[in-house]
Formats: sequence, C-alpha cells, structure tokens
Amino acid sequence: MLNQFPAEWTKLRSTASFWWTTGLIIAFGALFGALFGWSARLSNQLYVPTLVVAVVALTTIIIVIVQQSMIVTTEYRYGIQATNFRLRPKRWEVAVVKLLLGALIVAVASVIAVVAGFVLGDLIAPVAADWKTGEATQRALWAVPLGMVLLTLFVQGVGWLTRNTTASVVIGLGMMFVIETIVALLPKIGQDVVKYMPFSNLMGFMNNQAAEGMTVWQSLGIFAAWAVVVWVLGVVSLTVRDA
Repeated sequence: MLNQFPAEWTKLRSTASFWWTTGLIIAFGALFGALFGWSARLSNQLYVPTLVVAVVALTTIIIVIVQQSMIVTTEYRYGIQATNFRLRPKRWEVAVVKLLLGALIVAVASVIAVVAGFVLGDLIAPVAADWKTGEATQRALWAVPLGMVLLTLFVQGVGWLTRNTTASVVIGLGMMFVIETIVALLPKIGQDVVKYMPFSNLMGFMNNQAAEGMTVWQSLGIFAAWAVVVWVLGVVSLTVRDA
C-alpha cells in the first residue's frame, strides 16, 4: 500500500483544483484575521481571536467539503477509475491512501490558516491578543485541524457513495446549512435531535462551545461516529459495486 502514495500524490498535485482549494483555506485564514484586527482598530474595541477561529473554521469546512469531494470523485468524472482499480485491485487500499493524503493536507492547511489569522490579527489590532499564550488560541491550533481530519473522513465517505462531485458537495453543504437548520426548527423535538447531528457538533467542538448539556468531547465523539460510519459505508460500496 505504501507504494501507492507517490502515485496518488502525483495525481493530486497535478490538478489545479488541489492548489486553489488549499490556497483558499490559507488565504481566507489570513484575510479574516486581518479583517477582525482592522475592525477592532477602526472601532477601538477589543480584538477577540476566538471570532477568527469561528469564521475560519466555518469557511474551511466549506472548502474542505469541495476539495475532498474532488479528491475521491474526479476519477469517476473522467472515467478513469476502472483503470486505476485494475492496477490496484484492493480498492480499500486506494480509499485509505486517499484518506491519509487528504487528512494530511487539510490538517497542515488549516493550521497555517489559523496561525496566519492570529498573526495578522495581532499585528493589525490596536491591542494584540498574544495568541501564542492564550488558552483558546492554543486550543484552536489542534482542535481545528482535528475537526478537519474527521471532516475529510466524512466527505470522502460521501464521495465513495455518490461517485459524483456535485452530489457529494450538495449533500455535505445541504446537511450543514439546510437539513440541520430544518431539524432544529422542528417543534418539541428539534433542539433535542439537532444535538446529535454531525455539523453542529463539529462546529461546537472546534469553537469549544458544545450544545447545552453536552461536553466538547461528546460533540467530537458524535461527529467522529458519523464520519466513521459514512466512510465505512463508502468503502464497502466501493468494494462491492462495479468500477
């Protein structure tokens, strides 16, 4: 399986979409840090780096959904998946390699994005928050990448199930922005049910703001359970369906 990493990495880095999605993650991190720092300077208010974490995490989720969907489904788009699987008959190994590469990419990119946001925010704000020593900012340096790694698991699982970039992206974004919002609005049961939905728990963990009556570690566990189940179902689908 190890010999598959160079081939998958070569395919990945040869696509423009990989570079612009990774670049957008980092660019938005820097942009939002600068914007919040500048806003604090103009309004002469306190600069709050946790706001940077929240916005960068949300933006990165959207980009990661698109990027990781493409990593899995692009070969289906161009009809070359059958050739790939003939060269690598153990399809689950292909899924594992793509997962590990995708997870590494989003972890590194999200760390850089968060750091860039903190650095620019501190430089521009009238009073620096000193992100190197703040408990909340230090937590974000590992919580956001961990959340994105688990999101990669979830999204790639959806990608293997759908085998279509658009469908995978629509399901991911639709679940986050539409379905969970509708569930939360259901009378009597909505607020109880939404506590167990994936993306509200993912955001709760990364922002260190779990739902009422829950801990952030419970939020992490709930999203991790969703991610593992979806990925396993995707890999099972990959191995039993025709290429």
